Amino acid sequence: MKPSLALLALSLSVLAATAPARAAEKPIRIILVGDSTMASNSGYGDALCRYVAPGNACVNLARGGRSSGSFRAEKRWDEVQALLRDGAAYRSTVVLIQFGHNDQPGKPGRSTDLVTEFPVNMARYASEAKALGAVPVLVTPLTRRSFRGRWLRDDLAPWAAATRRVAHEHKVALIELNALSAQAVQAMGSAEADTLAQEPRPPEGAPKNRFDHTHLGPKGAALFAGIVVGELRRAMPALAGALSQQPAATLDPARQAAPSDGWGNAQSGAQGGAAATDSQVFTVSNRAELLRALSSGAGARIVKVAGTIDMSEGRPFASSADQAARGAVKVGSRTTLIGAGPSAGFIHAHVQVSDARQVIIRNLHFRNPCDVGPVWDPKDGSKGNWNSQFDALTVSGSTSVWIDHNSFTDAPVTDDLLAVENGMRKQCHDGALDISRGSDLVTVSYNHFALHEKNMLIGAGDRATGDDGKLSVTISNNWFENVASRSPRVRFGKVHVFNNYHSGDRAHAAYPHEYAIGVGKQARIISHNNVFDIAGASSCKDIAKTPDSDPAARAFRDSGSLLNGQPLPPCAQDAEPGWTVPYIFTALPATRVKEHVQANAGAGRL
Repeated sequence: MKPSLALLALSLSVLAATAPARAAEKPIRIILVGDSTMASNSGYGDALCRYVAPGNACVNLARGGRSSGSFRAEKRWDEVQALLRDGAAYRSTVVLIQFGHNDQPGKPGRSTDLVTEFPVNMARYASEAKALGAVPVLVTPLTRRSFRGRWLRDDLAPWAAATRRVAHEHKVALIELNALSAQAVQAMGSAEADTLAQEPRPPEGAPKNRFDHTHLGPKGAALFAGIVVGELRRAMPALAGALSQQPAATLDPARQAAPSDGWGNAQSGAQGGAAATDSQVFTVSNRAELLRALSSGAGARIVKVAGTIDMSEGRPFASSADQAARGAVKVGSRTTLIGAGPSAGFIHAHVQVSDARQVIIRNLHFRNPCDVGPVWDPKDGSKGNWNSQFDALTVSGSTSVWIDHNSFTDAPVTDDLLAVENGMRKQCHDGALDISRGSDLVTVSYNHFALHEKNMLIGAGDRATGDDGKLSVTISNNWFENVASRSPRVRFGKVHVFNNYHSGDRAHAAYPHEYAIGVGKQARIISHNNVFDIAGASSCKDIAKTPDSDPAARAFRDSGSLLNGQPLPPCAQDAEPGWTVPYIFTALPATRVKEHVQANAGAGRL
């Protein structure tokens, strides 16, 4: 199929936008707007985003069950417009717009009239996107995969025709996905087309599942994303540099580098062991194999963990000193440590990234270690306290580090099960993830932290003045579930927190929520579109807390975050942070954060 005149016009407009030398240095952004056949978990949108080259941006704001009318009525188009108004960092923003499935008759509250409403809605989306400086691209609706005998029944053809007319009349770019997808599905035949579904067709007589002829599973998403990307690359040469030939998902996760929307890739980029030769790729399943692989020479290495490795090897630690020796997992420079499957991880381990460069840790389950010999300190606080020394993961004096898609929890040894001595619970857990001693350029993304008290320190102490100017850390798209405090607690660092989801309860039996973000000495925190669902919390002081009375300069500047469904109230620490985020990022609207993070954060979800 030849590219439409509208697509060629779009190609020229994007090329014109790239003409100034300074503008050409900026990235391109793609925003997806549509229904369930484009949305996450049921459509091709996320698969399309995996084609977007590093340094550029792709945001999937499509939503299942929405029509061209209900998407606007629910104010979801307002979220898109807010992103478009904040587009100065991009050379061009391309908005792909696809509706039709839920505009069909018989869908109360969603269906639109094919003649008087649907074309008007599509034209309005396009004109408003143009007015905000974006390049709209109308996409004819993906075909349903319903057959009558040998022939596909394309009941969306009238909505495709209406979309086509709007594109022609308003000189808007068009992708003929309806025709191209129908052609592909017809060539497959009914049986093979069924393999594109969100769930497989159940055997005859078996209970029904979610199988249908509309929504897509991974195979269907990959197929149709490839078709759309191919049309964009072919008809819009100016986008070719922003769209890779192959999706990132086809890369071995063990060879992926840190994403560009975080400090971990802001300068040299966290590559970990991506350059490892085949001889330096190890799969390990026990303590001895793990330690041998991690000490296998000075070059880049990839260590894949198969199953759960018990660092105690079934022999209980005799003392804290014994635990320090046998439980240590030391990760050196140019190393990727990654789970080889959905259940890979560690128990009785404390993983240390110390004085290292270029380290990636992904897809691992961490059971936060329980110190066998916690020490009582009567001077710790007004009542004294128990102190433990082992974190699940420590990043110390290290640079260019990416911590991604891991899970951390105290379970099954939760704090409510600990003995009480000296009037206090004999706390055996220290941190889940601590970043200290001048570490820098770190990204912490898509992790699930659950059931823990003092979760994450960035900067270990008020006297560590050498941390000033370092501790540049990005915390994004993580889920903090029933974490009492330190998510994170920051001293000195330039820390960017965006699109994180916090859920908890100030009356929780084991981990009552105290605060989320600790704004410590000379902390400079920038916050965007985080969500705090905390039962019993009512003000910013329940979320952002200054843990001491030190009057040293500190700042927590937030925009777009929600507390229990409402805008986060003003915070006492609101002040100019003295820096701006140096990398390109696109924060999802806060209304989308919970769903996105819960679906993607944690080990086993790569």
